[in-house]
Amino acid sequence: MNQREKVSLMSIATAPFTMTAANLTFIREVPGFRGAQHFVVEPLGDDSISMFARLPCTDTVYLSGDQALESLSFLVMSPGALWSDYELHLDETTVEELDLRDAEDAVLLVIVHPREPVTASTANLYSPIVFHRGTGVATQLVPAANEQEFGWSVSTPFPSSETSELSC
Repeated sequence: MNQREKVSLMSIATAPFTMTAANLTFIREVPGFRGAQHFVVEPLGDDSISMFARLPCTDTVYLSGDQALESLSFLVMSPGALWSDYELHLDETTVEELDLRDAEDAVLLVIVHPREPVTASTANLYSPIVFHRGTGVATQLVPAANEQEFGWSVSTPFPSSETSELSC
């Protein structure tokens, strides 16, 4: 078994990742947003403890037709910060496309849907963003045919005990 095969069989991103500034280039457009391939990770708050980041797109983006969005930005976080049992197995195609040579090369982010109060927020754990820590090459994965098969939802609620002290 070669190194790439070992990486594809590993669980990825169960440990929290502290947000740091980075440029991401998606290998394909983000689903639902035509033209959205280049993003910047902008940590929110103190860089040494930042759990959340803004992910603004630097491209001209279209939802449908020729009408451009004025701006596209997501709120993201490391899933391991709140869901210690979250894990993802990367397939061989993803490992190759992102040129992952080691499990530590891969970083997972999930899109957060902020609500007030914070305990009402949800995160898309069904289709996470995975990127190469060194190169910034990224993709948004859909790891299973449906949410039940994967075990996580597009609208996974924040665990209330861990979020009582958080703010988005």
